[in-house]
Amino acid sequence: MKNRIIIPLILFLNIVSFLNAAKVDKVFKNNYGCSTCPDNFDMKVQDDVLVLTSKYDHDLYIEISPDHELYINGEHISLNRYQQRLVGKYYDNFRELLERAKEIGMEGAKIGFKGVKIGLLAAKGVMKMLLSDYNHEDFEREIEEESEELDMRSEELEERADELEQLADEFEELHDMIRSEIDDLNDLDWF
Repeated sequence: MKNRIIIPLILFLNIVSFLNAAKVDKVFKNNYGCSTCPDNFDMKVQDDVLVLTSKYDHDLYIEISPDHELYINGEHISLNRYQQRLVGKYYDNFRELLERAKEIGMEGAKIGFKGVKIGLLAAKGVMKMLLSDYNHEDFEREIEEESEELDMRSEELEERADELEQLADEFEELHDMIRSEIDDLNDLDWF
């Protein structure tokens, strides 16, 4: 009877932690690279500059500065006001994606550690049931109290990850717009 409660609980907590980590990874890959963007380039922020580098030729790159200036392979690109706003949105949107992804990643890790703590609590509860008058009702109550907070935090994290995914979709649309509106970017076969 006791194993029927403990084993599924531990499995459930591990699955919840894994799903939360997978949800974040779906939107962002290693080094905060953009997984929603074409596979032809890598993106990163270096000294507050958004840098997009061709995966096929690392000498080909785009930079967007914090003041929303656009450079292709080091050459400044003149933009009209509309294009400048698009470049600014692109830069700001990517920075927001990074920040939110970091926050979600940290919260996911905290939830994972909480799950581990509950797993250890469950193991301790089993030992207490075997060695004392602590019974399965005490055990269930204690685990449920700890699990409720974990469930709430997991649901909140999932909502935030869904919002992040929406923001990533908007970024992808913005990528298409910026490419179609700025001829110098449209001319790049890797962008």
